[in-house]
Amino acid sequence: MPRSLPLLLAALTLLPGTLRAADAPAPPTTPPAQELNILYLLPNDMEPLPRYRERLGKILLEMQRFYNGELARNGSPARLRMPIDPDTGLVALELVKGSHPLAGYPYEKGWETALPDVRAYLKANPRPTRSDRTLVIIPTKPGERMNVPFYGYGKFCFALDYQDFDYKDCGQDTPAGRKFKPWYGGMAHELGHGLGLPHTHATRSQAKQLGTALMGAGNRTLGFTPTFLTPGDCAFLESSPPCRVQTPRPLRRVGETLPFTVTPQDGTFRVAGQIPPGATVRRIVAAFDKDDYGHVNQNYDAESFVIPFDTAGRFDFTLPMADIHPGKTKNAQIQLRLVHDDATTELYTHPVTLP
Repeated sequence: MPRSLPLLLAALTLLPGTLRAADAPAPPTTPPAQELNILYLLPNDMEPLPRYRERLGKILLEMQRFYNGELARNGSPARLRMPIDPDTGLVALELVKGSHPLAGYPYEKGWETALPDVRAYLKANPRPTRSDRTLVIIPTKPGERMNVPFYGYGKFCFALDYQDFDYKDCGQDTPAGRKFKPWYGGMAHELGHGLGLPHTHATRSQAKQLGTALMGAGNRTLGFTPTFLTPGDCAFLESSPPCRVQTPRPLRRVGETLPFTVTPQDGTFRVAGQIPPGATVRRIVAAFDKDDYGHVNQNYDAESFVIPFDTAGRFDFTLPMADIHPGKTKNAQIQLRLVHDDATTELYTHPVTLP
């Protein structure tokens, strides 16, 4: 090799516009997995209830195990992530000092006073693992009526704490166990709403094999009699930020119209259609809502089904009417919810009359 060639190569590395190794663009990084925010909203006329971190940390850990066990049973890669205290191994809660006394957070419209406190706290305490889904727990005073928000509200959900709320009473046929049952199951049910789940009923075969759907009447059975998440529930959870494992594609909605047809056929209904090209749809969940369909809190009787679609977005599904519980009338509605990568949903409906 000529002696001048190494000098020429060295000079070329210093030419303007030539990137050194240290100047090269860094490879893209995967954002940290997001977790459910769990806040203990403390009214300004109260102290935290005794052992609240230990009691609720255990309750929430068992709730997480239930959700993740059901996701695994349904073959889903999604997992519900909650913050864990490294010292105790229990789920960690963040204490938020409220701006109102307990009476200022009533059940009726209590979200109106609670959410400003919650949003102010989240804004002042950002972290990379924060998701946009939040469970808010409000303590109640011993001996007083439990009158605090207890429901899902968009991407937030509310539940309560009481002095003796303890997982040791789960499954026990005792006064403490009977008191525990609706508040534990209710918290898990409202958490489902906060994660993006609608109400759903067990099909005939599911009820026989698995018990009660959590998003049906499971708020009064979890931990005491068999309770489960449906495949439709898991389809929604796969896109919910504290559960999903994929990086969402930039959202591309279907829009106002979804090309699909509903055809009566041999005592059932065939649902067929096409997702428009480019839409970031991850799952289609169909619900068969009977009687007073389409109204808030009147869809507990709606069975749900995950509708498969091919790579071109085509779907063709026949409802298994033999597996659906009868309604009180012949009125029903087929609801298609398109679940996008980022948990955005689009709802399309079609009324039907039962034979």
